[in-house]
Amino acid sequence: MLQIKVRCVDKLALINSDRPLRLSAIIAILTTGYSLFAFADTAIETETAQIGKYGEIGISQSYEYAKAKDGKSGGTLTQFEYGLSDRAEILIEPFFYVWENPDGESKVDGLGDLEITPSYEFVTEDNGMPAMLAAFKLKVPTGSKDAGGSGKFDYMPYIILGQHYAGWTFNVNLGVNIVTPTDGGKYEKVATWAVETEREIMPNLTLLLEAFSTEDNVNTISTALEYQVSKDFNVFGAAGYTEENEAILRAGFNLDF
Repeated sequence: MLQIKVRCVDKLALINSDRPLRLSAIIAILTTGYSLFAFADTAIETETAQIGKYGEIGISQSYEYAKAKDGKSGGTLTQFEYGLSDRAEILIEPFFYVWENPDGESKVDGLGDLEITPSYEFVTEDNGMPAMLAAFKLKVPTGSKDAGGSGKFDYMPYIILGQHYAGWTFNVNLGVNIVTPTDGGKYEKVATWAVETEREIMPNLTLLLEAFSTEDNVNTISTALEYQVSKDFNVFGAAGYTEENEAILRAGFNLDF
């Protein structure tokens, strides 16, 4: 799973701090409304270029429910994120509980797979130049076979692009998911992509919109609203719909420290 990471800035504290700020930076903070910081976020799937600083930790926890024509499914989504430096981070995503209940069949559940994604920002955002990050997701086969686990490692190298413009934040992911075959055959390769945008539409309320294609090559659209309860804590609700007519609902919270 991929994620977006946004946190509101304490604008007044930045302006009143002893650390000098350029006038242009102050104007940008006051007028654009986008975040300078980041944290783990399971509200939607896109990985963003707005990473945190060295030593920052983000935790995101949510629960997902999906209804398709042939049954229901759901489970927990968890993310732990740590800033290895100001330009590098690692994202750890354990799926502690997943379940499926196909129509006419018994419900199956269990532990899901573990995903580990290091990323590095090799180009920083500068005026019209977007930020660029290289990332590599490793899927560790910890998942129960009863809950759909393949028992094989998968790999996904991808590029993350991020840009701020006119108060909006834009992010794009482009990658290739490499699936280890279960029968010993050739590796399967699936192109993946994601496009996301967001903006603070009311005080402490951010709207997020995205479209993406999953590792299973399923096109999906989704939206989310995040409410900033405090500087380091927010809550969210999200909804999505796939080309296979599956409706997805998700709710959770994000904590940053």
